[in-house]
Amino acid sequence: MRVDPSPDINEKALRGLLFQSSDFKSSDLEVGERCFRLFYLETMIEPAAVQEHIIRPLLRHTDITVREAVSILDYQETDLLTIASEALVEGKTVLQIFGEEKLYLLKTELSKERTVNVPLNERVLRGSNEALIENLQTNINLMRKLIATPDLAVKFYQLGRRSNTKVAVLYLHSLVNEVVLKEFERRIGAIDIDYVEAPGFLQELIQDRKFSLFPQILVSERPDRIRSYLMNGQIAILTDGSPDGLIVPVSFWSFFQSPDDYQINWLLGSTFRFLRIICFIIAITLPGAYVALVTFDPRILPYEITLTLQSSMQYIALPPVFEALFMLGTLEILRESSVRLPSQIGQTIGVVGGIVIGTIVVQSNLISNMMVIVVAFTGIASFIVPSHEMSSAARLLTYPFIILSALFGLLGLMLSFLLVLTHLARINTMGIPYFYSGLSGDTIKDTFFRAPLWSLKKRTQESLAQDKTRIRTPRE
Repeated sequence: MRVDPSPDINEKALRGLLFQSSDFKSSDLEVGERCFRLFYLETMIEPAAVQEHIIRPLLRHTDITVREAVSILDYQETDLLTIASEALVEGKTVLQIFGEEKLYLLKTELSKERTVNVPLNERVLRGSNEALIENLQTNINLMRKLIATPDLAVKFYQLGRRSNTKVAVLYLHSLVNEVVLKEFERRIGAIDIDYVEAPGFLQELIQDRKFSLFPQILVSERPDRIRSYLMNGQIAILTDGSPDGLIVPVSFWSFFQSPDDYQINWLLGSTFRFLRIICFIIAITLPGAYVALVTFDPRILPYEITLTLQSSMQYIALPPVFEALFMLGTLEILRESSVRLPSQIGQTIGVVGGIVIGTIVVQSNLISNMMVIVVAFTGIASFIVPSHEMSSAARLLTYPFIILSALFGLLGLMLSFLLVLTHLARINTMGIPYFYSGLSGDTIKDTFFRAPLWSLKKRTQESLAQDKTRIRTPRE
């Protein structure tokens, strides 16, 4: 729809394009022999910016063009009303000179955002205390301050037919693999959806395995962590309205790494990382192993432990498999309720609820003492994993391990392990092996453990970076 020389006709058309929105306003301004009309959404503009950068310059300079008069960097011209309506929604003021068949789009949006704060979900003992916020421009500013090089490329996409959500893709041009980048751009360009609820929608729409429990895209709210992956040749995705960034491609082992690992002595960092991997294995296998041993193979255990188990289960009404499922379900209910409630009440409910329920089920002979210990240790072990997505996957994997162990004993436990390893070996992320890419070459130095920095001379294999050399020593 073309712009008409009459502002009245254009105003009527814009009201129709905005479906008679009540916050659509217009005002006239007469300067000498010229008359102007301003169109804007009063809920989206900053009145002080309109007054200071548009009205005052036009009143002060009566004989120059609009481009020369206004002091606004984001300046555009258009002769299409549809483009003008989109600009209004973005917070721009639309200016028309009576009799002209074009509109001036001037950025005067109202900016309301929270300040950069400390990370809430990825706290560390040492390192940066800045976290991403919901404003995309601020987040890109944080990334450019951390990576002060022209090599950092930023590309914008508009996703969502109705929401028009702005998405930014960041990568280092000299490091990113061109094949991986083209595949990622193909996937994100193929998204055709009404609106994007980031980052969850993007994760599901671009990942390889749609029905896998294991996360294939790393989520982080820490700019310094995103920087480390960009410097490794990987791709970051930031979305307007979301305080989280996505990183692709990543391997299974990336979800056990923490920024703390690189801020402390490499021996301590290696110990903590190995502890996380061991706790992940404990979280998915301990209840199943307990059910298998108690139900089928108690003779494998030492005699003293067998007597302890027998005495604790002597008057228990439920079979071990139902004990485990009941207690794990109760633990999940307590965890969800403590998360959804306000923080002060949630902590109280979690602690008091756990104590009360644990005491009651033991005293009523529904659950054995040993099962309470096993489930409590399982829950604690799952929380040590730095990634919330991987921690959730560990808690859900516990249930099939328990069921197969209850049916087939230790053989069922081994079968569960084999199925999980086979599934991990079959997963690719952006065409790159998800599991065993971290077990080959120099990459293994940064998977099970964290080798000294001076020995991490090559970038990890899952990034497929163009420049694989990270550290060049004088001897080279």
